Amino acid sequence: MDRKQKISEVALNLFAHKGYRSTTTQLIAQEAGVSEALIFKHFGNKEQLLTFIIKSGYKRVIEQNRGMMKESDPRKFIFNIIELPYKLVTEEPDFWELQSRLMFMDISGKQHAAFIKPVYALLVKAFSELDYKKPEKETELLLLLVDALWKLKITQPAEIKKMQAFIKEKYSL
Repeated sequence: MDRKQKISEVALNLFAHKGYRSTTTQLIAQEAGVSEALIFKHFGNKEQLLTFIIKSGYKRVIEQNRGMMKESDPRKFIFNIIELPYKLVTEEPDFWELQSRLMFMDISGKQHAAFIKPVYALLVKAFSELDYKKPEKETELLLLLVDALWKLKITQPAEIKKMQAFIKEKYSL
């Protein structure tokens, strides 16, 4: 692992657990075992470091889940989307903890919206193929539920599987 990657991993962990505002670049440097100047050399400032972490996180999510987006069976695709929050938070808990803390920030909101945009179109298509009367509204509802699921996985991890089963039951009809 190179030093830039080490800095971003340490910063992700600290931002997720201590909060963005409570984490100084001095603390990141200390925990990463590098100089504060190296952080500024690689990232410019703390906000650009955060931007790098968020963009990198969503890039990983997209790369790791590309195959899921190609599912041709509409019901399986919907079920994959329902399972996605559990998978994502399990694979990268610090990233999603950070996201839950920063959704109010412009950079987090924009990256999340860019991530959801192609999912939205594919869900509308899936609901249309299953002859739902209002596929756009079903998509909006499911995306609200999915958004709640990843937050539930962070705050009440024991409850997510029960809720996913309930949502799948709704879409099994």
